[in-house]
Amino acid sequence: MHTIAATTNRNPRVALIAVVALVAAFALLMVVRSGVIGGSDSGGSATTKPLTAATPATGVAAPAATTPAARKTPKVVLLPDLPASVAHALRYSKVTVVSVYVGQAAGDRPFVLAARKGARAAGANFVAVNVGSDKQAATITKFAGTVSSPTTLVVRRPGKIVTQLSGPVDTTVVQQAAHNAGARR
Repeated sequence: MHTIAATTNRNPRVALIAVVALVAAFALLMVVRSGVIGGSDSGGSATTKPLTAATPATGVAAPAATTPAARKTPKVVLLPDLPASVAHALRYSKVTVVSVYVGQAAGDRPFVLAARKGARAAGANFVAVNVGSDKQAATITKFAGTVSSPTTLVVRRPGKIVTQLSGPVDTTVVQQAAHNAGARR
């Protein structure tokens, strides 16, 4: 008669021990990273105290702590009567290139694209204004006076035209004009 003894397989037990050790190591890492262990003060306390502004010995109160709302960038002041698209661009960049064109004139498109490329190369914002619209033409005339199409304007904060290029221009000329006006400085 043959008897077969049952053997126990120890592999699942080894895997279980490895998983428990891995979880324990991860928990220890999280505790150490959060600063609960280590970095305590001389009293042995594991809590951290927030930093506060000290009051000078003269009795003058310390300035209030800056909050994210208090650190907002200062409001950009622009000249009145700027076209809305130009004003919007000047809020985000101190130099903006404005390309004035007539939408129905296919010959103006290459010059608008050249002005756009030149503005981007110089790090300035770009606005294209179609004066084929009476409303747009009125706002540009109020801002820049009488201009022909195509015209490229380089405008610097607070809304002053520093360069006016009438007629066709290429990318390099626009880039240099925007750079001279202070783009990327």
